[in-house]
Parts: sequence; structure tokens; C-alpha cells
Amino acid sequence: MKYNALVKAIQTATAQLQGRAAMAVNQSLVFRNWLVGEWILEFEHNGKDRAKYGDNLLDKLAADLKQSGLKGLDMRTLRDCRGLVRHYPQIRGTLSPEFLARPNTGDAIPRIAATLSPGFAGITSSGLIEPSPPIRKTVSDELPTPLSPQALLRLSWSHLQELIAIDDPWKRAFFENEC
Repeated sequence: MKYNALVKAIQTATAQLQGRAAMAVNQSLVFRNWLVGEWILEFEHNGKDRAKYGDNLLDKLAADLKQSGLKGLDMRTLRDCRGLVRHYPQIRGTLSPEFLARPNTGDAIPRIAATLSPGFAGITSSGLIEPSPPIRKTVSDELPTPLSPQALLRLSWSHLQELIAIDDPWKRAFFENEC
């Protein structure tokens, strides 16, 4: 092997493996944020002390998480975590069973997204469930085909945050496919 080939091989391997590492970190962030969203939804629907927190759940949770030393989980991110579960429930199928255990108990987390009524659209900023707006007439009465979990996990958390903010499912599907 010539010296120049040695340098090139090291450069190529480093670039490829750094890309893989970045992808793995991003997937872990998406998984973590999906789980956070699932746990928030579970608490909002089944928490024994949920009335105590009411409208301020995300504010209080963000403050408590920050105080405990966790970074990157401000109120907006927590809201986006909840939106991630609402818009992309198919991510659940990519998580291994140990991640689906309820914290500190080992019980499986209920499938909140699957148990909501068909009229469920989301949760307002005050934490109240709001009904779905009627879907405007389109060429088809069907909703767009959801992305596969594998395709979703190729998107960065930043991309997913932008997609979550789009209320219209057809617009969101367009931008999903553009990504």
C-alpha cells in the first residue's frame, strides 16, 4: 500500500463512520423524544395526579427536567415530542420491548395513540384534547399513506419538528416525501 492510499483509506473510513455515528445519534434522539411524547400522553390520559398539573404540565415538566440536569427538553420540545407520537405512531414498531416499558415499573406502556377516538386531532397548548377539524375536500377522501418507520428514522429530529408543525396531512405528506 502506498502512503497516499493509506491516508485516503483513513479519511474515507473516518467520513463514513462519522456519518453512521451521526445517524445513530439522531435515531436515538428521535426514539427518546417519541418515548417522552408517549409517556406525556399516557400521563395526560391516565395519570393519577394529572388534574394537579392541568394546563401547566409541560411548563412544570420542562422546569423539573431542567432542574434535574437534563438539557434539550424545554416546553416546545416536549410539545413536539407529544406531536411526534400523534403524527407518527408507526415509530412504536421500531422500538425494542425494553424501551416500551413504563419507567420504574416494567409494565408495558398502553398504546395511547391506538386507543384514542377517531375524532382525536391533538392536544391544545393548554393540554386539552381538541376534536379533529373536518378534512377539506380533496381529489380523494383518503388520507395520504403514512411513511414507513424506516423512512421516518432517516429524517433528522429537526426535520420531524418542522413536519409536526404542519396541520394539513396532505401538505405534511408532500414535505415528508420531499425530505
